[in-house]
Amino acid sequence: MLQRHFIARLLTGLLPLLSATAAHASGDDGCFTTSTLRHPSYTCGGLPFLSPGNDTRINAMLLMTDGKRLSQTFPDPQKIPVADRPNQLVVPFLYDYSGWIDIGQKPASADDNADANGQSTSYADGEGSICRSIAAGDQAFNAALGAAKGLPADEAARLRTARADMAKACPASGDNSASNGGNANSSPAANNNAPVWRKPTGLKSPVGQQFATYLEGANAFYRYDFFAATRSFASASHSTDPWLREASLYMAGRAQLNAAQAEAFASEGDGNTLDRDKVRQVSLDAAQTVFRAYLKVYPQGRYAASAQGLQRRVAWLGGDTLQQADAYDRAFARWTQDSSNVPLGQLANELDSKLLMSGTDVATIQSPTVLALVDLMRMRKDDNPDASQNKTIKLDELQAQKPVFAKAPALHDYLLASYHVYVDHKPDQALALLPAAPTHADATLNYFGLSQQALRAFALEDNGQADQARQLWSDLVPLARLRLQREALELGLAMNLEQAGLIDRAFADDSPIQNAAIRATLLERSANANLLRAQAQNKMVSGTLRDIALYTLLYKEFTRSHYADFLADLALVPATPATTLKPFILPGARNGDGYTCPTTRDIAAMLQMNPNDAKGLNCLADFVRNHPPAYALGEDPALLDPAFPRTDGASAEPPTLGSLPSQFQGAPYQRIASYQNVIANAQANADDRAYALYRAINCFAPSGYSDCGGNKLPPATRKHWFTTLKTAYPRSQWAQAQKYYW
Repeated sequence: MLQRHFIARLLTGLLPLLSATAAHASGDDGCFTTSTLRHPSYTCGGLPFLSPGNDTRINAMLLMTDGKRLSQTFPDPQKIPVADRPNQLVVPFLYDYSGWIDIGQKPASADDNADANGQSTSYADGEGSICRSIAAGDQAFNAALGAAKGLPADEAARLRTARADMAKACPASGDNSASNGGNANSSPAANNNAPVWRKPTGLKSPVGQQFATYLEGANAFYRYDFFAATRSFASASHSTDPWLREASLYMAGRAQLNAAQAEAFASEGDGNTLDRDKVRQVSLDAAQTVFRAYLKVYPQGRYAASAQGLQRRVAWLGGDTLQQADAYDRAFARWTQDSSNVPLGQLANELDSKLLMSGTDVATIQSPTVLALVDLMRMRKDDNPDASQNKTIKLDELQAQKPVFAKAPALHDYLLASYHVYVDHKPDQALALLPAAPTHADATLNYFGLSQQALRAFALEDNGQADQARQLWSDLVPLARLRLQREALELGLAMNLEQAGLIDRAFADDSPIQNAAIRATLLERSANANLLRAQAQNKMVSGTLRDIALYTLLYKEFTRSHYADFLADLALVPATPATTLKPFILPGARNGDGYTCPTTRDIAAMLQMNPNDAKGLNCLADFVRNHPPAYALGEDPALLDPAFPRTDGASAEPPTLGSLPSQFQGAPYQRIASYQNVIANAQANADDRAYALYRAINCFAPSGYSDCGGNKLPPATRKHWFTTLKTAYPRSQWAQAQKYYW
């Protein structure tokens, strides 16, 4: 009884204040990741530890949420099919934010819950037409009718019909008006042709009349008459029905929040651009009062999570950074899959768009976690200079923030250490700020602990202590318990071994590096012939990795002039080979251009006897043309612009896995070299030389850019080849087929 009177007094007391202003109301990339743990610039590939290059939403989840809860949110490597694992490097990971605010929310049980497909139609964050939630509200309302005491069956049936009729009358029902932020300027126009809804009359029971009054408020709400809605909800709050009391209070807060933002968003062209000068402060204050009252009366209420989220919007609309940051601290700390009304990624989206990306004045932030997110963002090498909070942070500014981190000194030390690793490149100063690795056997790492230790390993590597860093990476692997931690540590260790020329250790029987994609990358890009040969015969690893090793071994032997080894290692191809290995055992054949080549065994034998054999060179090139190398082999760093290895942490990009020159002896193969050799061989058979000219010219078809090397050759060279083909071998089928040069 006392609770019912408190709600009624609260809402009735607000009405005179609200009515004074009611007349003025009118109505809210493909991504490519690089295989490295170092991201000084922004990247869409996420790391499971704090990093300047992480998307800020990843950092927010890492820093502000319990690790075990977050671990359930991150991608699960175990769900990758075994056959696909060598092709999918787990860390860095991709994270899908495309759902934005209203996709995938946990259903609520009021007018803002889920639709029939389980999709949330929440208007809690102001994106979209409020009519999107009307169909979902039927479930809660009808359930309340079924539970109401003293409500005759015929009156309940009439109320259900009235609710259904109200849905038909809702303006712009189903319209996703996200572009105008729920602005009512466009919605009233939809009222003109909407059927007229009338409040049910003739109801005899008091509770039936109260439900009808609630429906009257809901109808006004969906017609953007937020003052009338508040008045009806206030009246319904006198009800003896517990659902009506609670829902009326909650909906009164929603009504006033919508009234506050009714004219605050651009209706055309500017999307959800907020104009705080147009926020109705009296309604915003009223909404805050109502939501606080709701949470006081119903701290565990059915709409408590939504009310807390709406308080964050109140703070955003009011420009109250302190309240916003405090609200996000609480929301992340309390987040669980079962009790929260939004997924964790969606909460991170909201924090990012409503606080971090909204021109926040850094000086006003008093939350250490939120300030840390901004600081990390400002350590990025390529931040947007036009955004004031994104100007690269200075060391003295970071040091001056120490009072804000009085209760989180380890976080402040981590930020300082990050600055020394990523910005001013003083690894010795970073090491002085970071804790040593845990040593006891039963120790584990949370995500912040992993952040500290990964940064320590980076500082050791930058300080010339690669051996100590290698030991640290190895020592940390057994401590990994949370999702993606082990994969990150294995990548850190693998890169350290590769930089030191010790990749054989990654394949030792006791190696902590077990990730199939890491091993596959090292095999394809870095391994020498002995390691490849050993792994091709290693029964302790998967058949897929054995096939990768053998394919890489044979391909590199064949194309790098290791013909004797190639002939010997062909014996390793099984009787029923994998698809990738079949090209090495195909019979000889005449191709579509009329040129005949023998088997790879015969080609290798010809070139072993005479490395300049014209047919052997042409057929080697034809093999590569018809069976281009696997993606990783085709991106040999020796054929790309050299950016690695890093020699100066302050001047070069960090390395990526497989970025160093391969330990496999011999230069990477390009087809143009074979053609040029045959063209230059005046003793070559006429057909072989004519075919080489034909193929060399067509390397550049049709764009003028070669897919087989030689792009530095001038067009005059191609013209000379064309002229030679036409004049020296005019009767050859290739001269007759060639019409152009590029």
